[in-house]
Amino acid sequence: MRATPSLVLAAPLLAALALTGACDDKKTDLLAPPADYDPVATEGLTLNKAGVDALTLTEGDARDAHIEGLKAEGKFKGQAMCKGGSGTGDMEDSKFGEYKLTCDAGAIWLDVELKYYLYTTQALGRPLKGGAYVEFDGTLVEFDFQDGSKPRSMTATVSVGESIKRLQK
Repeated sequence: MRATPSLVLAAPLLAALALTGACDDKKTDLLAPPADYDPVATEGLTLNKAGVDALTLTEGDARDAHIEGLKAEGKFKGQAMCKGGSGTGDMEDSKFGEYKLTCDAGAIWLDVELKYYLYTTQALGRPLKGGAYVEFDGTLVEFDFQDGSKPRSMTATVSVGESIKRLQK
């Protein structure tokens, strides 16, 4: 009996697929965040679940005082995923750093979305701008909390200088 040409060509391909599937028992998601990345539950982060909870439970002057307390020199810590970045040049915000990273920590508590603007050096910021998960500490320089709409949003501007690192997988 003669084998058809398409069956003869398909047989080695099917055998190769069967062998690679049998050897690869560990599946890795290349887009998954690193194991150390958890901006909601990591202890010691300024705006983790507990920090956001403490902030949202205060109002008026008490909230303003709490935010001023977060602006202590070098005391702000966080984690986020960088979405983009650009040099600050001669713009007004260049006083915070020469490179601005736009980052997102996602939903931290119920319906509260957290975004960051991180200011650093160009040498450190440029390689991190496209999808890098980072951990940082620095000084909170501006904070905006929009609680009038759903989802509520927080935007923290942090001057990190050289205190930023990529979280490795």
